Amino acid sequence: MAKNASDDLTYYLVIDSVHKSDLARIRVWANLKVGFNDNEIWVKDFDYAQINSVEVKSIPYKKIFYGRQNQLFFLDSRLPEHVIPSLLWTPIDRALAITLPSFNHNYFGIHENISMRLVRRFEETDVIAMVTSVDVVKEYIATAPAVRLDRIRWTIIDGEKIFLLGKPLLPISGETYWQRMDFLLPAGFDFELFLLTEVVHKKINPARDHWIIWNEGNFYSRIPKESLHPLTLGSFRLNTIKAG
Repeated sequence: MAKNASDDLTYYLVIDSVHKSDLARIRVWANLKVGFNDNEIWVKDFDYAQINSVEVKSIPYKKIFYGRQNQLFFLDSRLPEHVIPSLLWTPIDRALAITLPSFNHNYFGIHENISMRLVRRFEETDVIAMVTSVDVVKEYIATAPAVRLDRIRWTIIDGEKIFLLGKPLLPISGETYWQRMDFLLPAGFDFELFLLTEVVHKKINPARDHWIIWNEGNFYSRIPKESLHPLTLGSFRLNTIKAG
């Protein structure tokens, strides 16, 4: 396979230190290193996919360069702009430490708080869960082959909706979700403060015995993992009759 020349380049991102918080979205990339130069923050060692990612494109007030022979060039330019600065480079997770406020994890709204707001995500993700209606599942399952169901687990929620979990999901209509830890987020959305996912997860689901479904209104509901059972025509008929 031919080697992509762009993979051999070193990419740099530069941002004023007053916008330091905007780098939070890329702090999870452990390969990155950070250097400080007067009032600027320099980040280097992006790979080609990272420098062209949504996370980087969504950072405002940035400059992006690639380095070659100790010179810096703007992307898509062949004219050098700067000499690569001599800085002390530090892994990004050390250079940009997270400072967390204290908060009441039972209610996000008392005194100091963290709001886990959902925002649009423009990268595709594999969906593993769905919320749909009893009638939609009932119509599909009546003629579906057993092999199509054997990877799906399910339960009834809110007395009238069906929660499905597994891959591949059934080819039916419903609200779909992707997984971040034990959180199930609407397809096309992610946490604005996704770096705090683990912290919040430990607070609201410490035993990891629930699935936590978030909706676009930034509320969540819990589904005990033990309440899920394999999806079969018999179990579906039996349990929906009981619920009715």
